[in-house]
Amino acid sequence: MKNSKEKLLVCVYYGPNGERLIRRGAELARMMGCPLDVVNVVPGASGELDFEMERFASHWQTCCSELGADYLSEPAGSRDRAEAIAEVARKRGATQIVIGQSGQTRWQEITQGSFINELLGEIGNIDLHVVAVQRMDDKLYDSHEHGVPVFVVHEASNFRIAGAEGAARQIAEGVFFRERNTDFDNGVLRVAAKDGIRYLDVDQGIVDDPPADWAAERT
Repeated sequence: MKNSKEKLLVCVYYGPNGERLIRRGAELARMMGCPLDVVNVVPGASGELDFEMERFASHWQTCCSELGADYLSEPAGSRDRAEAIAEVARKRGATQIVIGQSGQTRWQEITQGSFINELLGEIGNIDLHVVAVQRMDDKLYDSHEHGVPVFVVHEASNFRIAGAEGAARQIAEGVFFRERNTDFDNGVLRVAAKDGIRYLDVDQGIVDDPPADWAAERT
């Protein structure tokens, strides 16, 4: 039974933590028995996305559809991100907001102001949850490039990562972190598995030690 008094709004931003934040929000929504909205505030007035942003947005839409959440894309226009989130929350009747833990350093908070404090100043009586979602991904950023959404396809006897051309043949999808200083598709693939988030090694585009359920998907 849905709780008509509560509504959850998850705020995502471009980067590999978006899916994890959406899934964390879905867990909270299930516990509370309430509806879930997911909003992506797009920089600028037009709401247009570049190629990488479009891939993230498409991945999040798929994730929301799977979890029964409503996905919203909100052009920021002249508003800062905190103002845009607060306006969406009021329009959608959100009673609780979920955001990821800020990547700001202490010095950035002092000189630029804390995003969390800005948002608290905008949302009034709406409750705010700050979720730690980075963890393993933070370590990857030390030695790997920023993650990008990819599809996993089955070719010959291997599972290989692919871009948009693999969408129709996908076995799975995830976020790929390429190793720095290489022209090859070597790195780490983050995927959602039945037992939680898994990190799989990728060697020249081929996924090492793939989950057993992928073999079932191809048949």
